[in-house]
Amino acid sequence: MAAVVAAAALMVLPLGAMAADPPAKVKVGLMYGLTGAASPIGPVQLDGSKLAIKEINEAGGLQWGKAKVPVEFVVKDDETKPDVAIRRFRELKNVDKVDVIVGQTFASITGALNKQVKRSPMAYFPVNVVALGMFAKDEMAPTTFAVHGCAYSAGYGSAAYLVKNLKKKKIVFFGPAYAFGQDQWKGAQAAFKTLGVKAEYLESPVGTSDFTSYLTKIIEMKPDAVMLAHWGTDAINVLKQCYETGLKNKTTVWFNWMTNVFGAGVPAEALEGVYSLMSWYYDMTGFEDAAIAAQSKAFADKFRKEYGYPPDPYSAMAYIGTKEALRGLSLAQTNDPMKVAAAVMANPSFESMKGKGTWRIDHQPIFKYNAFVVKGKSAKERKDKWDLVQVIGAYTGPDYLPSLKMLGYK
Repeated sequence: MAAVVAAAALMVLPLGAMAADPPAKVKVGLMYGLTGAASPIGPVQLDGSKLAIKEINEAGGLQWGKAKVPVEFVVKDDETKPDVAIRRFRELKNVDKVDVIVGQTFASITGALNKQVKRSPMAYFPVNVVALGMFAKDEMAPTTFAVHGCAYSAGYGSAAYLVKNLKKKKIVFFGPAYAFGQDQWKGAQAAFKTLGVKAEYLESPVGTSDFTSYLTKIIEMKPDAVMLAHWGTDAINVLKQCYETGLKNKTTVWFNWMTNVFGAGVPAEALEGVYSLMSWYYDMTGFEDAAIAAQSKAFADKFRKEYGYPPDPYSAMAYIGTKEALRGLSLAQTNDPMKVAAAVMANPSFESMKGKGTWRIDHQPIFKYNAFVVKGKSAKERKDKWDLVQVIGAYTGPDYLPSLKMLGYK
């Protein structure tokens, strides 16, 4: 009987209690904005995370030394509210007793949870674009890893491509009046300074429904190009109104950070010819790197078979981030957050459909292809409602990320 009791006790020991022994299972907390302002994006992110876990289980489970361990997940809705997210974080950690938390859609919520993680350590892998300031040396929690980087990079890469590749010199930057837009402006300013270009800056309040007065002003400024840095419903409205006001016919429109959700939310005529950066796109047909095109197609086909729609860039980044969170547990063979973080940094490189990624000391990765340059298709060019853009290039190189010196590292 004693042997039976001992065996039963082993089955309920938390992960990490005996680092040398594989646990009965690994438990992942998945928390996204499934309702509220983030709800257009949160569900597609969740699907990306679930597919990553399904793949691991179909391969026999998470590698744990010589053993394979099944992976379970618990889903929470942060309701696009920081205070709710903190409560859900505590539930996941203390009630559900997950081993790692993956998620988030809005940067403000990621910032709040990063502070929580500093006070109450947990292996935490946010998969959205976060605020530039969160990567500062004194701000980033030692056990937070943010795979999607920050908005600074979207602004920097967009501005650099506009000047170097499209030869634009008279540029208006138009963004929302909060950190997501302002971080993009910081990145754009850095690129413009390096390239010797001066740009005009305009901003609009979050939640603006009528952009007519702003877009009319931009028309009067007669720029070579206008950069748009909006997000959510603002992004859809400003893209529509660039077309409706005629701005789109008078200058080059560059939308800094496109997703399938935004592109599908506007008429084809409003997206046609608009340039953008995307962190990834599901259809890489014609992309110069055949291996990346094939790898992307394999992931997109699998995702579409599972869910009936093509993966959004945010689905892809959630997939990559979830795989990285589980790789950290596998490497460390414990859920001790500091040991997970040390294991990831000791083995910083990983493969993805964006090419090889490598974690920097500030816990954001540099990829072989940091972002892809796309151009909106016309209605005639589209095969279906999700056939939105053509990939025409990529932004590569270490300057895509803010310098470590800027973030307080030597």
